[in-house]
Amino acid sequence: MSEPLLRVEDLTLSFPTEDGARRILDRVAFDLYPHEVLGLVGESGSGKTVTSLAIINLLPPAAKVEGGHIRFEGQDLLTLSERDLRKLRGGRIAMIFQSPRASLNPLMRVGDQVARAVRLHCGGSKSEAYDSAVELLRNA
Repeated sequence: MSEPLLRVEDLTLSFPTEDGARRILDRVAFDLYPHEVLGLVGESGSGKTVTSLAIINLLPPAAKVEGGHIRFEGQDLLTLSERDLRKLRGGRIAMIFQSPRASLNPLMRVGDQVARAVRLHCGGSKSEAYDSAVELLRNA
C-alpha cells in the first residue's frame, strides 16, 4: 500500500483555563490515503474543528500542541515555517468551513471564486484560471 497523504500521529493539544491547561485533543491518530475520503464525526465540542485547524496550523495563539505529528506528503506540518505553510494552504491542503457564509461569498458566482483561488495559488491569466475552475467543478 502507498504512503498516506496525511498522517496524524498522537496529536495532543490543550488550551489554558483558569484552572490550568485543559486537554482538548488526546493522542488523535488517523491516516488518509490518496483518493480516500475521511469524515471526522462526533458530537458538538468533541474536537473535530480543532483537529482540522491543527492540520492547517490555524489554531488560536493560546492553543498548545503538547505532542504528536501531522505529516502531509511526508512533511511534518508542525515544524514548517509560516511562509512554507502559506505555500501549502489553499494550493495543496485546505479546509472548507462548515458555515457556507464563511466559505463562499453568496454575492459572487462559485466559478469566479474558485478561479480567483486558482489564480492566487497557481498563477496564469484570468481566462486560464477560469477554465481550470470550470474543470475542477466538473470533476467534483
